[in-house]
Amino acid sequence: GCSLFDKKKEDPKIETANVPYEARESDEAPRSRVLVLPFLDEKSTRAQKVAEESRRIVVAELQKTRRFVVVGNQDFPHDPKKYLNEQGDYDLEAISKMASTIGVAAIIEGKILEVKAKKVGDQVGLIRQIRARVEATVRVRMYSARNGKEILNEVRTASIEDSTTRVAEYSYSDRFLEEDPTLVKLAVREALMGMIRSLAASVEKLSWEGRVAMVAGERIFINAGRLSGLQVGDILKIAEDGEEVYDPETGRFIGHAPGRMKGTVELVSYFGKDGAIAVVHSGSGFKENDRVQLY
Repeated sequence: GCSLFDKKKEDPKIETANVPYEARESDEAPRSRVLVLPFLDEKSTRAQKVAEESRRIVVAELQKTRRFVVVGNQDFPHDPKKYLNEQGDYDLEAISKMASTIGVAAIIEGKILEVKAKKVGDQVGLIRQIRARVEATVRVRMYSARNGKEILNEVRTASIEDSTTRVAEYSYSDRFLEEDPTLVKLAVREALMGMIRSLAASVEKLSWEGRVAMVAGERIFINAGRLSGLQVGDILKIAEDGEEVYDPETGRFIGHAPGRMKGTVELVSYFGKDGAIAVVHSGSGFKENDRVQLY
């Protein structure tokens, strides 16, 4: 269990573990890009490794579905922690507007709300095996990057019973057990695993889109490729980025209005870790950051 808390290596810009190398099947949509923000913890004094492991659980389980590409947090234009509000939560509406420019479909925030622990067994001796029941409550929120709207807000509580070893001189209080990173990690994992299906189903409801990364003559470079499930031969439609629309009464961001359709391109090859090159099929005037969708 301790190996799960080894020093984390720097994430690649796109976290590709468990993502199939092959593009999608003919009856599948391209894989949606998601941004899983650094996990938050209501208790700031708890070991940071618990939050880090919690995020890795969500990333790994989403990737196992083979329907998503997880964008590394360092690929986000700003430090996500700059978007924390007074309540200690992320301003997901503001993050959504920024994330949409890098082809992200949804932003996921996880937060450990509460951990309770109770000792349920004890063995005598210098080195003791303590059996404890740990209960963790976790909240996951998800926003659509396209319109900044909340599409999931779920709180789940789960409990586990497991053993931990402590030398007799240390405290055995319930509070001490609540700080045990291994026990807390197991309880948080149990709560998160119950949410994965809801997360995946919510993201899959969003229509796929990418962005034009660069235009070089007749070649159009797209910020999504094989990992995202695009196939050579796909016809993609390109539209300009629509205007941002806000509610006139509340000032709340509603979303982007549909932009003008510019034309279509045909995907001819891949480049980089997850990029594609297309050639003009019809239309003109394509520009960087134009929106791309399957035709």
